[in-house]
Amino acid sequence: MTAQLNVKSLQIAVLACTLSLLSACGYHLRGTLDVAADKAQLSLQSEHADPMLRHALHRSMKDNGIHQNAASSNLLTIQNCRFERDSVSLDRSARVDEYSLTLKVRYTLKDIDENAEKTVTALVERVYSYDADAAAAKDEQESLLRQEMYNAMATRIMRSYLMFDAPK
Repeated sequence: MTAQLNVKSLQIAVLACTLSLLSACGYHLRGTLDVAADKAQLSLQSEHADPMLRHALHRSMKDNGIHQNAASSNLLTIQNCRFERDSVSLDRSARVDEYSLTLKVRYTLKDIDENAEKTVTALVERVYSYDADAAAAKDEQESLLRQEMYNAMATRIMRSYLMFDAPK
């Protein structure tokens, strides 16, 4: 009984040390960003965005503590959002063997107070193999890849926004 109690105490001590070391090294969850006070408010104009991108942007803003405020001097405008699916290679019987998925977004960042503006075109690309015999599974794989691409794009846009500074 005493040995079992000592092992349990040792496990708790190791867990506590691990957690304290992990927090001391500056670790934080992937996708969360450090947001300066002047960047905590953002006006988002996303009429030209795909609904999946709009959803990913709202979630990324919420996760990072950025609040949408139409009166903010920081403005993010999605000008164009295009998703494409192209065949990359064919097998011997001329059936598609690989597909390429491309998400291209053009957006503008503005700081109205500082009269600064920056237009960016961002691209996220993925290639996956396709098997017509397992079409349902491959369609699900494409759906997951597509969602991951929109999340990656939203993170990229948020990082770009947080790095955007008016020229001094």
